[in-house]
Amino acid sequence: MRLARFLLPAAVLVLCAASFPAAAGFRLETLAPGVHAAVRTDPPGLMVDANCLFIVNDDDVVVVDAPEASAELITALKRLTAKPVSYVINTHWHDDHVIGNALWRRAWPQARFIAHPSLREYLPGPGAANRAGMIAGAPQAAARLQQSLDSGSNLAGQPLDEEQRASYASDVALVADYMKVVPGTPDVLPDLGVDGVLILQQGTRRIEVRRVGRGHTEADLVVWLPQERVLASGDLVVWPVPLVGAEQSHVADWAGALDGVLALKPALILPGHGPVLHDLDYVRQLHELFADITTRVRAARERGLDLEATRQAVDLENWRRRFAGDSPVRDALFRRYVIDPAVASAWKAGSP
Repeated sequence: MRLARFLLPAAVLVLCAASFPAAAGFRLETLAPGVHAAVRTDPPGLMVDANCLFIVNDDDVVVVDAPEASAELITALKRLTAKPVSYVINTHWHDDHVIGNALWRRAWPQARFIAHPSLREYLPGPGAANRAGMIAGAPQAAARLQQSLDSGSNLAGQPLDEEQRASYASDVALVADYMKVVPGTPDVLPDLGVDGVLILQQGTRRIEVRRVGRGHTEADLVVWLPQERVLASGDLVVWPVPLVGAEQSHVADWAGALDGVLALKPALILPGHGPVLHDLDYVRQLHELFADITTRVRAARERGLDLEATRQAVDLENWRRRFAGDSPVRDALFRRYVIDPAVASAWKAGSP
């Protein structure tokens, strides 16, 4: 989950819609036989919790990502199957993908955890510091959003429209969930580290945990089901706006990582956040965005521009319109998570 966190072809069948009310925060979709996506139903906003994937095999289950809503996800999985969870795969190190590890371990003590090796250093080090900052700052941010809801004015002092009202209300609720779940929850570090390709042959199912490159964080992994052509991308792919952090993201490498995603030619992609993608159009749009930013920032550095001058030289207005359109919420997200942090990330990539 993030609140300014960096300051902080098969048809999809909707499963069990009546069994999981909107209050649960997700819906289950069957992407292929035995492959079920728990897709978040929150509107776009500053706060997010992650999507999750259940891969139900002949004798066991492999879970991709462990969001803050893992208690509800465990309940949902137990309704689907009595098979035990053998592996939990974390696609990177942010709380909305790892904090539920402790609950999955409690429910299935024999389960093994898979992630990039860097999680073993990040989670008890910078991750703990970032989490402390989030715990300290999120309630105040939520209080400001609640004041906006109460007053009917957005953060810029203008009248709230319905899209903003739904987004702010979702953010407030997700902060409350975060504060219930995250403080005091211990980290579960990976048992297996992947910095290349790990193949899990679970009965008749082949599951590939792949390092296609870094972009969102140093720790990015994807999970690929080659027989079903289903990919769980983690936050290398996020809809409707990519989540970029100037300090943690690697914009200059992101397009290369997406080349790895595109090369697999998935039929369905479960992004880290957002709906299931049925084609590669949005991934190509992300690729073009990051490649363009990288090229233009590199050219600015070659002209000797410092970071602030580069920010002025690299105009992302056309990209903002492509991603945000007329949506004030998506506009705010693009400005916060792309314009400044993406240019800064690409600029720092050229530092000695």
